[in-house]
Amino acid sequence: MNSEARHADDAVLVTATDCSPQCARTLIGFLERAFPDDGAEGIETQARDHTGAPTVWSTTIDAGRAAMPTGPVALDGTVRVGVQGGPRAVDRVLFALTEAFTVEAKGTVAGDQEREVELLLRSA
Repeated sequence: MNSEARHADDAVLVTATDCSPQCARTLIGFLERAFPDDGAEGIETQARDHTGAPTVWSTTIDAGRAAMPTGPVALDGTVRVGVQGGPRAVDRVLFALTEAFTVEAKGTVAGDQEREVELLLRSA
């Protein structure tokens, strides 16, 4: 399999909502350390409220590049997280999240080639 196909299979979109900007940065910083990628897209603000404040943050990670840092990560609140991608790649991201945070599953949608999971994260 060529590297482009592998990367496409390992690409996972992660969104953070219902949280402070600091919580979003903490989560996405953790993911960037857990799945380092020189070509990572980084944090992106997708939506803003009526005051112009960000309400949705996202990043796309390559779940095939796992470094898997261990230990809990502190959040100053809760974060609603969406994880979307291929089933194996999503499982790798979920494993990393459960190692670092207290994770509450809120819902899952599975298709033939893709899986989407909604979670609520808190400090472990």
